[in-house]
Amino acid sequence: MGQAHDVLERARTARLEGRYEDALRDHLWFHENALAVEPSLAGVRLSFALRDWIYLAEQFPLARRALQGLRDRDTARMLNGGESRDLFRDIVAINSALGEEKATHDLFVRMDIQMPALAAQCADFALPALVAAEDFTLARRHLGDPAARVAALAASLNAYTEELVKTGGTSSAPALLSFVLNYTKEVRLVVEVLHRQDEEELAEQVSRAALDDLKSDALRDAVEREFETPGATIKAMVAHARANVTEH
Repeated sequence: MGQAHDVLERARTARLEGRYEDALRDHLWFHENALAVEPSLAGVRLSFALRDWIYLAEQFPLARRALQGLRDRDTARMLNGGESRDLFRDIVAINSALGEEKATHDLFVRMDIQMPALAAQCADFALPALVAAEDFTLARRHLGDPAARVAALAASLNAYTEELVKTGGTSSAPALLSFVLNYTKEVRLVVEVLHRQDEEELAEQVSRAALDDLKSDALRDAVEREFETPGATIKAMVAHARANVTEH
């Protein structure tokens, strides 16, 4: 493992040992410097690292204020000439970790007015917050062609599944389940926006295509199960993790 990963592990250890200031110092360093040292940690930086930061904030309120401070700084950058899709993704991830999706909605509304071209590029990141805010008019305007959107999502899931079959990597099952979970979340968002805009026929068409466009019967079954019973994929992920622990 590299330096950045070691810093993240050190932050986790410091939190568990009650050294909260040390943990916060390492989280701040990781968020600001990890990608320059280890670009492969881009996903970790906006998922597991932020999750751990929130765990720290539950015990050390200063950590929450520090994370909000980073969000506010980046928001100011977005609105003052430093705008980019990557920066918006950072802000969205932080707001999601904080449970402050309204801040994402408020920022996107301003972007839609001040920088509409960039807003269009960032709309996929903003969509969950727009739906949470029940701003379905703005969400629909940035949804584009719903059928094409779902077809692209299905193509990505098919491609990942085909690669998994080629490599025979059963150890990648948790990642596949995560892809399934994200796919169903994305499709649900699209369908909800269409329902709320009274486009019932298109919503039904998209819902059918979300299953019909999947090439694997097993994959289709997994997605249909998650549609019918939200949370089924999470249960499968937990069961897989427990099975691995038992085997070892």
